[in-house]
Amino acid sequence: MRSIAAVALVVFALVLPGIASAKPNVTLKLTGSLVTTAADGKTTLTAVDKVQPKTGDEIQYDIVASNAGDSPALRMVPVGKIPAGTAYVDGSAKAPRAHAEFSLDGGKTWSASPTVKVRLPDGTTVVRKADPSLYTTVRFVTDGAIAPHQSVAYSYEVRVK
Repeated sequence: MRSIAAVALVVFALVLPGIASAKPNVTLKLTGSLVTTAADGKTTLTAVDKVQPKTGDEIQYDIVASNAGDSPALRMVPVGKIPAGTAYVDGSAKAPRAHAEFSLDGGKTWSASPTVKVRLPDGTTVVRKADPSLYTTVRFVTDGAIAPHQSVAYSYEVRVK
């Protein structure tokens, strides 16, 4: 299960046109943590590279985008993979000033609420909301900018199958 810690991460940022010397300088840090909830409701996060996740465990992935540049980073779109052997935890994607979109095909197409075609016993086909366990990738479409010398955190959770 060590491959769970090796989640691919992609980001896109656009630079303000016409400002040659002022540029954003965005770095990303991805961490994975095993989520443990005690009987009293207290949640503990343990670095996933220090544990051996097992079936049913939840892992939280955090993507921190930091802009060390001297101009805003516009239109940030961090992308995280749902590792093989895990399933996305519905409703767990969180980020300030951003909305989550999901892919069923490794990032070729995106939707805030992916759908699938299902054939019914009578032979008719209907479109239904896809089960979150089918998601392969999550991306965060930022509605604002990351100001110079600021950071923004994005997170999502998966459950080990």
